[in-house]
Amino acid sequence: MKPGIVTDPRHSIDGLGFRLRVASDVGGTFTDSLAYDSVTRTVTVAKVPTTPQNRAIGTVEGLKRALALQKRTGAEVDYVGHGMTTATNAVIQRKGGRTAFVTNEGFRDLLSIGRQDRPSLYDLTQVRPDPLAARADSYTVAGRIGADGREITPLDEPGVAAIAAQIRRTDVLAVAICFLHAYANPEHERRAKAILSAALPTVVVCCSTEILSEFREYERASTVVLNAYLMPVMDNYLGSLVALLSDPETGLGLRSDRPVMVMEASGGLMTVDTARAKPVHTVLSGPAGGVVASAHVAALSGIRDIVTMDMGGTSTDISLILDAKPQVTRQASLARIPVRIPVIDINAIGAGGGSIAWIDDGGALRVGPISAEAVPGPACYRRGGTRPTVTDANLVLGRFGEDTKLGGDLTLDKDAAHCAIEVEVARPLGLSVVEAAAGIVRVANANMVRGIRVVSVERGHDPRRLTLVPFGGAGPMHGAAVARELAIPRILVPPTPGILCALGMLVSDLRHDLIETHLGPYADFGFARGQAILAPMAAEARRLLDEDGVPEPRRHVTARVDMRYIGQSYELAVPLDLIDAATWSSLPERFHEIHRQRFGHADTDAPVEIVSFGMTAIGLIDTPQLAQPAKGRGKPTEAARLGSRKVYFESLSGAAAGWLDCPVWQREALLAGNVIQGPAVLEEVSATTVLYPADVARVDAQGSLIVEVGK
Repeated sequence: MKPGIVTDPRHSIDGLGFRLRVASDVGGTFTDSLAYDSVTRTVTVAKVPTTPQNRAIGTVEGLKRALALQKRTGAEVDYVGHGMTTATNAVIQRKGGRTAFVTNEGFRDLLSIGRQDRPSLYDLTQVRPDPLAARADSYTVAGRIGADGREITPLDEPGVAAIAAQIRRTDVLAVAICFLHAYANPEHERRAKAILSAALPTVVVCCSTEILSEFREYERASTVVLNAYLMPVMDNYLGSLVALLSDPETGLGLRSDRPVMVMEASGGLMTVDTARAKPVHTVLSGPAGGVVASAHVAALSGIRDIVTMDMGGTSTDISLILDAKPQVTRQASLARIPVRIPVIDINAIGAGGGSIAWIDDGGALRVGPISAEAVPGPACYRRGGTRPTVTDANLVLGRFGEDTKLGGDLTLDKDAAHCAIEVEVARPLGLSVVEAAAGIVRVANANMVRGIRVVSVERGHDPRRLTLVPFGGAGPMHGAAVARELAIPRILVPPTPGILCALGMLVSDLRHDLIETHLGPYADFGFARGQAILAPMAAEARRLLDEDGVPEPRRHVTARVDMRYIGQSYELAVPLDLIDAATWSSLPERFHEIHRQRFGHADTDAPVEIVSFGMTAIGLIDTPQLAQPAKGRGKPTEAARLGSRKVYFESLSGAAAGWLDCPVWQREALLAGNVIQGPAVLEEVSATTVLYPADVARVDAQGSLIVEVGK
């Protein structure tokens, strides 16, 4: 296959032979699971509390429940997809393995110095987070490679051995190596890794060029240290998961030859072995699955420009999707630590169903970012939680019923929710409990509105031209109010929205991203030189897909060139659909156009330069063909109605606040073509959708709810 030639051989329903597939997404509060039979097109879902002591236990329990609903067992499973927040939480909570950092002589403080940026320019109290590798665990060694890849000073191999001896006297679990200009010549890094690995057999060692082979030493160092920091944690977790999946007695009983795939931050999949070796690619793993699934489900309904709102128990993850394509960035950070890998552009905010409501020193009501999580959970969960959360507020306001069972079996305690809000919010603010609960919901909604503005308005995209896709266990309950605040005219609520992230594990493809830095003016790069750089990258892409067992017809390879105006600090990616002389000569024109689209202007007379070459290798996995609902008429049948209850709606668009009688519908019993007028509540196993007055919902042929938001 020629590098850069785009093909799409996705042509069969089940070309890889996966009949029964399962997937799970481990969140901070709940673990979502599904089972899918590609022959019957049956999807069954399960939602169980996350098990913090060992998240693999909750994962397997959820998969068992989803399979039991189809009367199937783990021995029949052909494929497992998995997403989780394990890596993200390990970084945020600083629970990774103790990591040593090895770099060039004179650069011991590279991680501490970082970049001269300030997240809050005028905040004099801002303190930079401590590096993941402490200064006491940072070591330097003589040796230097130049920017052109030539050796300036030989590597001091006895010095590397001496560093190994020092590390051996500590409880360091991982070592990260980053040498200057290793992207141009990785030989010193490889040799240092060989010496350290031989001397420290119980310590994992990784070097920067195995994770990120491009310039900017600080970002490269930060990324490889993060990878090393996560390796002990993720190796233990994924090892435990694989063992439990294969255990026929206490686990799932999965056969040993069945693939276990892990969602990566870019929206692709990787094998579990790759995830254990490169765990940095699993940060934001679960949320990435939700973005991919949202793009897929919305496109099935003919909607391609959306903004997603994944509201779970701990946080809300927001992302912009244009022309059915998630936005991928290479300039991400996690807990203010730079991560220079392809990552779906997600704005995560601390607003979830479990976000705790509190009053700050100025007497203002705040919601989040602290969460009650799975344990002890919201006050209404009966697990020892006593602090009021968004879920408690929704229960008091009638959005949840007293007979509602979250995930199918978790009943709620309204009295406990009422008491928590009264003690910690209502009395201090001099409000009634209902007014306090409505205030909690409005503050949470305001947080999400601000988060959506960050990815839309602040980047030049008008929310009024987008469709909001709320999902996660709490998203559909808040979607209508958030859409009103932003004047978004339409909402799409996917089928089984509470487990959409898990569905993402089934609609994503295997993915490898390759990049090499080759910095210089475009005028100095001829077509032949560009070909000479891309050819070995294409060979490496083929090798990686060979290792993954991807057959030739199911491969999809794309190339790009990262370019910028000479003098700029950052670059833009220019797709290279075909590698021929004509396409190569058009690169500057295409760069100008991309620059104009991104920033609103372009300087066609300014010289441009090439920064790096990239290639993405994808192994296509067949997209599940989900069952479609039977056709019905405009009004739902009475069999779909569960009853009615009073729901409190806060004041919106000038309408008075108050209690309204709302019909309660069973989402699973609705038919394509059914139309529901708001106010109304639609309940299903994984989530609850609330329609406000004047909202009109229609069930489309795919089973999605298309809601026209009232004025």
